[in-house]
Amino acid sequence: MKDIWVEKYRPKTVDEYVFKDETQKHQVKSWVADGGIPHLLFSGSPGTGKTTLAKVLINDLGVQDADVLLINASRDNGVDLIRRKITNFSETMPWGDYKVILLDEADYISAEGQAALRGVMEQYHASVRFILTCNYPNMIFSVTVVVQCNFLFKLSMLFPNKLIVFFEGYI
Repeated sequence: MKDIWVEKYRPKTVDEYVFKDETQKHQVKSWVADGGIPHLLFSGSPGTGKTTLAKVLINDLGVQDADVLLINASRDNGVDLIRRKITNFSETMPWGDYKVILLDEADYISAEGQAALRGVMEQYHASVRFILTCNYPNMIFSVTVVVQCNFLFKLSMLFPNKLIVFFEGYI
């Protein structure tokens, strides 16, 4: 079976991920070394590696698959999703130290959904970590959701010379 090229060569670990700068790389590696993360918000243009960074971080932290919930919020984005899926997942005990909920494209969550999300983030902060990715951080209306995310990563396109060095390993 043939794999989609971008999936086949998507980084699987933090060491394979190409960071914009050393500060971001150091911060992510310190989370991995500490074995934990705060709630995170990754923002940037499409294609800058937000979802990939979230996935490699989850992988390198050793979070078990049963403790990870991935949601594409551009499809599932209403208050019902928060109440039904996210709350039900958050209520159960994690297999490991904590659970991780990755809300990809969180800027598409409705205002009512964001209000409900804020409550879930506050209630389950001891056992669940949220990673939100978005293209448009100004579309996250709930200030409390942004405040709950202890760390905001702004990702941008890489300079061509970093891409050339990265791809030389695959050509």
